[in-house]
Amino acid sequence: MSEGHGRSPDAAETGTHIAGSMRGFFRGGWIVRWVALLYSVYFFVAPAYRHPLAVWMEFAALYAAFLLLYFLAAELTGRRQTVTFVLFFLIAFLYYSRSEEAYGVFVYPFAMLCLFVMRLRTLFLVLIAMMAGVVAETQLLGRSLSTAEDVLVICVIFGFSNFAYARQLRTNSLLERANSEIARLSREAERERIARDLHDLLGHTLTVITVKLDLARRLLSRDADRARNEMLEAEQTARTALAEVREAVAGYRGEGLVAEIRRARQSLLAADVKLTTALAPANLPPGHADVLCLALREAVTNIVRHAHATACTVTLVEENGTIHFAVEDDGQGGPIREGNGLRGMRERLQTVGGAATLTGSVNGGTRLEITLPPANARLAQAATPKVGAETV
Repeated sequence: MSEGHGRSPDAAETGTHIAGSMRGFFRGGWIVRWVALLYSVYFFVAPAYRHPLAVWMEFAALYAAFLLLYFLAAELTGRRQTVTFVLFFLIAFLYYSRSEEAYGVFVYPFAMLCLFVMRLRTLFLVLIAMMAGVVAETQLLGRSLSTAEDVLVICVIFGFSNFAYARQLRTNSLLERANSEIARLSREAERERIARDLHDLLGHTLTVITVKLDLARRLLSRDADRARNEMLEAEQTARTALAEVREAVAGYRGEGLVAEIRRARQSLLAADVKLTTALAPANLPPGHADVLCLALREAVTNIVRHAHATACTVTLVEENGTIHFAVEDDGQGGPIREGNGLRGMRERLQTVGGAATLTGSVNGGTRLEITLPPANARLAQAATPKVGAETV
């Protein structure tokens, strides 16, 4: 039976999935179905025993209608299922008038209804309405009210047991769907992380290799030793890039900000850019340090590729637990056009609650400023040492 009109598409899809699970359970639980049917024979055959053929035919017709509704109730949905259950209850009331021993037939429509109705209040209303009809029919037929009590007991026992089981089945179905969705989102997040890391790692290292090989080509005719050194460094950079790509696939873990600045100095030196750093002591948890390392790598890559700069300054300051990190160059400046690297940097900063500001001056120079929120100082001190005050 369908409940709750005007639901969202997701809710409707979830409801359909759960209803399908209940129908699948009913179809799959063949032992329960057939044992219940075998027990139903008692209510239809025993009263007709030692009666004329006409009585047998009447009971056979009622039993045929009972079987048809019994199977249809589990297969249909929506209004058709509702109509089927209404007819199922009417068959029970009709048959109850033929035999006082047929009170057990009421448990079939009610117990099956408990598998599909999700609101307990609805079941109580159905139970009250059914019992009102049973009591009225019992008195009308002049039978003992103890029969109505028996109907109530068996319906409560079997019906609400089914309701509890169906609720558990629905909960398990929702958990399975939630777990599947979590797994899908995790896979997407992992793909995005690898894409960002590969862009940052390969974009930087390939730029450095290109610069070094170009420098080696120009030096080859007049300074063979330096050209050889540049090619050796390009080879070493390529090997390092391969290792970093493997780390990115497994989960990137940086070596620390000081080591990243050392690599940045070598990259900028190959492009004839002087690096000056001013690093104040700061507590950097591993997550913050990794984000700053990748941000510095992206900034240095852009400086080498596009800035045409001669000098670069990196500063790190901690104020009341907030980290301020800046990378500034004296290049051509101008309007900023963000690409995949800068977008990936902002997404990575958002994971730790940070923010980035990128400004370019028409008079020359570009400044990248990153702000990271305060971290737990005790956890940071236990996890990482302080970045030493380095000024060059």
